[in-house]
Amino acid sequence: MPTAQVQAIFWGPNWSSNPGDKITGLDTFYLGIGSSDYANTADEYCDSPSNCVTPTITYSGHFVDLTTAASGSQTSPILNEVCKEITNPVRNGYYPVYVDRPRGSAGYCAWHSAGFCGGVPVQFAFFFNLDGDPGCDPGDGSGLHSEGLAALANVSGHEISEARTDPRLNAWMDRSGSENADKCAWSFGTPLLTFSNSQWKIQGNWSNQAYNDPLRGYRNLNGQKGCIDGGNFK
Repeated sequence: MPTAQVQAIFWGPNWSSNPGDKITGLDTFYLGIGSSDYANTADEYCDSPSNCVTPTITYSGHFVDLTTAASGSQTSPILNEVCKEITNPVRNGYYPVYVDRPRGSAGYCAWHSAGFCGGVPVQFAFFFNLDGDPGCDPGDGSGLHSEGLAALANVSGHEISEARTDPRLNAWMDRSGSENADKCAWSFGTPLLTFSNSQWKIQGNWSNQAYNDPLRGYRNLNGQKGCIDGGNFK
């Protein structure tokens, strides 16, 4: 997906009574990620020599739906929410859905998928409320964000990176089925990455070029050197 147009959805009644810094913080995150060095970590992924992922990411704001949110255990309710809220979907649309429900016993912090709204192909993602969730905490000690926002920012970077390089879940993955962000999950190279308007602690993304270049990249949790983050590692 060479470019991405993002609109976020915050789903659940608690977004009215207890949003904290998460809605405004994620607005800042998506407004700043476009053209960042972090966004450039996906530029080697192409479906033809002239059609590669670029750092062009635009943000059109968010919607708030105060009805009871789905649990995220199935993709279809999340796609239905996207199709309900996004009245003019676009082919390069990426629609992250943030619910007010905690993760509980689920073995994941977030996921991304794809579908159709009125015949238009769309990309979307699902995120739990990660307040006080040690299993999804990146350990951002900067004090710039609440723990819950820092956790959402890290997995938001993960999911948008995978949506841009594998938008229809049929493109780039390794032999084990891991996408570019999966291969560097919970592997941090630079303490804080700088966007145009903010700083965040975000894991890196996999680069085959860095894997083959002894002067580039850092190691993932499996000891493979091929992660880049656009900060100290490009």
